[in-house]
Amino acid sequence: MKGKILVTGAAGYIGAIATELLISKGFEAVALDDLSTGHKESLFENIPFYEGKVGDKSILEKIFSEHKIDCVLHIAAAALVEESTKNPSKYFDINFSQPNIMLETMMSFGVNKIVFSSTCAVYGIPNDDQIPIKESNPKKPINPYGESKLVFEELLNWYKTNKGLDFIALRFFNVAGASMNRGEKHNPETHLIPLVLKSIKNKDYNFKIYGNDYPTKDGTTIRDYIHVLDLNHALINAIEALLDQKKHVNFYNLGYGQGYSVLEIVNAVKKVLGVEIPYTVTNRRPGDPAVLIADCRKVKEDLGWTPQYNNIEEIILSANRFAN
Repeated sequence: MKGKILVTGAAGYIGAIATELLISKGFEAVALDDLSTGHKESLFENIPFYEGKVGDKSILEKIFSEHKIDCVLHIAAAALVEESTKNPSKYFDINFSQPNIMLETMMSFGVNKIVFSSTCAVYGIPNDDQIPIKESNPKKPINPYGESKLVFEELLNWYKTNKGLDFIALRFFNVAGASMNRGEKHNPETHLIPLVLKSIKNKDYNFKIYGNDYPTKDGTTIRDYIHVLDLNHALINAIEALLDQKKHVNFYNLGYGQGYSVLEIVNAVKKVLGVEIPYTVTNRRPGDPAVLIADCRKVKEDLGWTPQYNNIEEIILSANRFAN
C-alpha cells in the first residue's frame, strides 16, 4: 500500500470521489464525516468510517490511535457563500475552529502532513489586470466563506513555521461533473451546471441568471469549470508529493485556465442534450465577480498534474447522470 489517508468530508461530493480514486490507486483510506451534508450511501464500501465532526477530539483520537495515518486529506467544509453572510459564526467554526482542533490532534499523534481543499474565494474580486488569477494575487475575500478558508490557510503556515507541518492547499475554482459512480447531491444545490440540468428534469423549476450586465462578452459572469475527476487527481498528486517529500510550494490554484459564461454553459447544455433551456434574468447577486479564471501553471509544473477531462461537453454529460 502507498499509505493510509484520513479523508474528511468523505461522504460529500468531492470527498466520496477522492476516496474512490485513492483506493483505485493503491492507497488505504479512513473516512470521517458528520453526515450533515454528505450521504452515507456515497461512502466508499469496506473502509473504516467514523461519523463525527472534524473538531471532535475524542473521535479524532480514536482514529489516530486505531490507524497509522500518513496524511490527512481535509475536504470537509461549509461552503455556501450566501449562507456564510447570514451565519458567519457557523463558517468560522466549521472551516477554522474545528480544523484547528484536528491539526492539534494529528500533530500530537505524529501526523504532520495535510492536503487542504481551499477556494478561489480567498481572492475576492480581482481587478481586470489580475485575470487569470495567480497564487500571488492579493487575498481579499468578500464573504465569511472565503475569509474562513483564508484564515485556515494562514494557520497552516504558522504550523509549518513553528511545528514542522508539511502541507499543500489547493484553491478550487468551479468544480463540476461526476465519476461513473458518484455525482453531486447538494441540498440546497447552488452549482450552475446541476441547476441548468434541474430545469430540464423539473419543469416547475425556474432557472435564474443573476445579472446580464457584467463587463463580459455576453453580459453574464464567467467561471473556470474543472471536472471533479481532474480535481481529485490533483489532490492525489499533492498527497504523493508530501509522502515522497517532493519539492513543492504550499498553495496552488486548481482550474483549467479558461472560462465559460453562464450563457455559454446554458447553450452547451442545450447542444449536448438537444433541449431548450428556459430561464429568467434577475438582479445580480451582491459580490459576484465578473470573471474568475485560474492561472494553473504551477500545479502542472510542480505536481505533474495533467488534466484529462478538460471538455465542457464531457463535464455536462457526466453531471447529467446524477441530475434530478
